[in-house]
Amino acid sequence: MSFLNAILLAGAAAFTIPLLIHLLNRRRIHTVQWGAMHLLEKALKLRRRNLQLEQKLLLATRIAIPIFLALCLARPVFSLLRQFPGMDKRSLVVLLDDSASMRAAGEGGSTRDKATAELRRIIDQLPRGSDVSVILAGSPPRLLLDGPTTSHDLIFEKLNTTPSLAGPVAIAESLQLATTELKRTQTPARELLILSDFQQTDWQTVLDGGSLPELDPIKKIEPAPALTLYRSNSQLSENLALTHVDPSAFIIARDQPLALRARIQNHGQRDYQDIPVHLEADGVRIRSTRVTIAPQAEATFTLTHTFDTPGDHALTLRLEGDAFPEDNAFSLVIPVREEVKTLLISGRSGSAPMTGPADFLQIALSPHMSAATGLKDVILPTLVEEQKFRDRDLENQRVIIMANVEKLHGNQLKELQEHIKKGNSLIIFPGPNIDPRWYENDLYQKGTGLLPAKPAGFGHIDPNQMPARLLSQRHTHPATAYFNDARGMNLQDAAFTHWQKFDNIEGDTRILLNLDRGDPLLIEKPYGKGRVLLFTTTANAQWSTLPLQPAFVPLMQRLITHLATQNTPPQYQRTGNQLQLDLTEDQAKQPLQLIDPHHQAHDLKPVKNSGNENENQPAITYKDTFLPGLYELRPAKTTDTTPIRRFAFNPDPAESNLATLSSDQTRQIAERLGASFASDYDTFEKIDHSRRFGSEIWQPILLLVLFFLFAEVFLQQRIARA
Repeated sequence: MSFLNAILLAGAAAFTIPLLIHLLNRRRIHTVQWGAMHLLEKALKLRRRNLQLEQKLLLATRIAIPIFLALCLARPVFSLLRQFPGMDKRSLVVLLDDSASMRAAGEGGSTRDKATAELRRIIDQLPRGSDVSVILAGSPPRLLLDGPTTSHDLIFEKLNTTPSLAGPVAIAESLQLATTELKRTQTPARELLILSDFQQTDWQTVLDGGSLPELDPIKKIEPAPALTLYRSNSQLSENLALTHVDPSAFIIARDQPLALRARIQNHGQRDYQDIPVHLEADGVRIRSTRVTIAPQAEATFTLTHTFDTPGDHALTLRLEGDAFPEDNAFSLVIPVREEVKTLLISGRSGSAPMTGPADFLQIALSPHMSAATGLKDVILPTLVEEQKFRDRDLENQRVIIMANVEKLHGNQLKELQEHIKKGNSLIIFPGPNIDPRWYENDLYQKGTGLLPAKPAGFGHIDPNQMPARLLSQRHTHPATAYFNDARGMNLQDAAFTHWQKFDNIEGDTRILLNLDRGDPLLIEKPYGKGRVLLFTTTANAQWSTLPLQPAFVPLMQRLITHLATQNTPPQYQRTGNQLQLDLTEDQAKQPLQLIDPHHQAHDLKPVKNSGNENENQPAITYKDTFLPGLYELRPAKTTDTTPIRRFAFNPDPAESNLATLSSDQTRQIAERLGASFASDYDTFEKIDHSRRFGSEIWQPILLLVLFFLFAEVFLQQRIARA
């Protein structure tokens, strides 16, 4: 027997109170001799014996009340009662791996199918009345049902209709959810079962000694739940994965070629020869290529495509010849526009060719027009000199570029601020002609203005010194990630001899590129619905050789197109992320449907976007983006099947490596976590039989306390009448 609140057993010591009172009262009895007492002696002896017996019963009753009350409050758990029917109920919380790797096929179905069948056997052997709660431990983890249930068939009905997620296992978040569920269970006999394939990418950190602090609250639950790691073996280890597709631009013009650089990873030991890869545009296959990939290697290739109509178009790359199709496709949504209007505000120009502050920018933003290739540029730059700039020049301009502008005059700064707040963008290039005091006082405005950081002087390299270079780093920003594998367009080739310094880079402001001298080269700051980018060098070759590098054209193209599409859905998102889109008033007036990759329609109702600065902005949201592929938003009641907007969701590439931990490695984790380990049902059944979960018996003890209270009143009244 064990106790849930053992410290309350100390309350049983209260039995000494009625015992002491009884002993003290006995000492107060005095015998008085009476001559006629012998006439009643025989009757009194009989009555005295009866009275003494009743007093002893009353004393025993009064002593028993505090003892049994303390037992009741201590909540005893009696394990021997488990042998009796109905007294061995249990509470089971199942943490079921719901990641993409569980869909790996094998003999008898996928790993998840086998895990579900094993879970059914485990639940079927539970005593009648036991409650079960299932947590789908994907990204994000979620409850299969609202809470623990004793209706076990309902669990499997729900499992059969719930799709698994495409992301990795969220171990920490799942354990936090399991803690909450264990506290909601109905019996002290609790068990936490982790049922998984134990994929290496998910569990390697734990195997290497990483801690799981989320288990600590579970271990503190009294009585401590039994923890079991159940390994559902995956038979598939070979896998090809289309891990990433990088488009050459975020937005393109009609008939402008778009290059798609794709990467395929071979996670197995097999050598793949001439694997077909297909390019699909708006659901139609348009061309194919073949790729050869060595074991544990990566292959990179490029395909191009052009669109002849504006709108949001879908591109999908799909490979064949792989047994795990979950990561064999990668989709993107490419905005095709007639043009992206960009305004170049140029400071004072030099007299020599290509010395003007915006000369190199004009070529970089419209290279086809500058070279007279006959191809169309998506960016349409308009050049205006600083002294000729007027407020009306901002109309319909998505991106504004200030190059070596001394300062703005009159109401120009206020108009520019309002223009950026509405969702447009600004790029600032300094130069020798700028007014540092105006930039700090008016453009920076102690951090509330357009300038992302506070000016802090200038950096300079003497002619006899080595020039500054771009710091080698892994780029994570969408506009610069393209240069992680630049193929001859290396940003580090640029040399910098002069630059402006900045400090007070705080809040949402972040550095995108750094110089090797410790100063930033490119800084980004959100401003209202728009964004501001700040270069710390000139846009011409006066302070650096960056404009002379081949990488300058794609860098500026990607920055401009990224800024122009910042308030539109991204080209792709990870599965499980929430889909959200702001609507126009006309779009919000009609019923809308979202068509998922399985061509199932979901009715959506516009809501007010509370996260928007304009709280009355109508928007639609959709959370269940668990399926990878293309989603299309369409009007519900119309014969026009043209989508309002397309969305692409791709799985996390971390799930593509199907290698799992071995049984010995999983057992090692279990031993370190103080858990049991099973790799099949027979082993689990033996573990289960070796455990003895008890049943709480405070309820019958409480009934005994009530009985003793009634008996105490009865005996007290009987003795008083005597």
